[in-house]
Amino acid sequence: MEPLVSIIIPIYNVEKYLRECLDSVVNQTLKEIEIILIDDGSTDSCGKICDEYALKDKRIKVVHKKNAGLGAAFNSGLDIAKGEYCTIVESDDYIKLDMCEKLYTLAHNYDCQVVKSDFIGFEDGEKQRVFKNLPVCYDQNLYNEKTNAHLNPSIIANSWNMNQSSLYKMDFIKKYNIRANETKGASYQDTGLWFQILSLASSVYFYQEGFYFYRQDNENSSIKNKNKVYCVCDEFEFLDKFLDKNLEIKRRLQDVFYYFKFKVYLWNLGRIDDKYKLDFLYKFSQDFLSIYDKLNKKYFTYGELSELWCIVKNPEKSYNNSFFHKIAKKIVRFKYKIYKKIGN
Repeated sequence: MEPLVSIIIPIYNVEKYLRECLDSVVNQTLKEIEIILIDDGSTDSCGKICDEYALKDKRIKVVHKKNAGLGAAFNSGLDIAKGEYCTIVESDDYIKLDMCEKLYTLAHNYDCQVVKSDFIGFEDGEKQRVFKNLPVCYDQNLYNEKTNAHLNPSIIANSWNMNQSSLYKMDFIKKYNIRANETKGASYQDTGLWFQILSLASSVYFYQEGFYFYRQDNENSSIKNKNKVYCVCDEFEFLDKFLDKNLEIKRRLQDVFYYFKFKVYLWNLGRIDDKYKLDFLYKFSQDFLSIYDKLNKKYFTYGELSELWCIVKNPEKSYNNSFFHKIAKKIVRFKYKIYKKIGN
């Protein structure tokens, strides 16, 4: 009997967190699952831990491969997945024991190609673990409605472009040969994968409950990694090629794609280390200079257009004015309002 859900777990040097992740997966209340562990060339004990768990649970498949990055690892899992649906769990995170069962039930009840739910962010404090709700939709009206990017293009820019806490129909993934960008490292391949999925899916359902525990205190975070300052740019180069191959989607979603690109660049600007911000602002300016006149202004607020114009015309002045700090504060305030609405 084929599994109902394939759980793909890319793994690289996370021995400190891996057992908690695997325990949450093997103990899912939905038993008809397969668990695909992609050991992406780990140099610590992750490979041994994977083999140990596989000996205890016949549903586990382990692939040991040369390190090639998160995108390539996820694609390797897709190549061998046999489930009706698939999901991805990152190996320093963990999930509620009923995640697969509840998301699978939703997918069947609403006959959806994509089901996505909220996140639960967490950090390990000195005395106890600290949690906070993280909504996947920035627009509350998107929840609990079957939709798609044809009916509502704004779902692309108004949903969090992380691929965890989701189920994807495998025949949909295979039909369109959806693949993650295979850049080196764990370098924000969520961006390219999520845009492809939303632009192609005919049925998407956002569910307002958190099942996925998203770690926010991993000391190996890429925030301060100089080599990953421009990784989001790589994702949009990847998506430019995707759109050039899918001209109907390009015609229909070009405007929201530009706005999505602006939002992701702005997010990246806010999260990278301060010493890299000016360099990234020059890249920001360069990438939007040629498309600024093509932007559909209805997707932007007046303030967003003003800030973008400042970046395009004079990135150094924008940096000196520290406008991005003001924007970051606005984003924090906006998220805080959402958290209050959902009871956090």
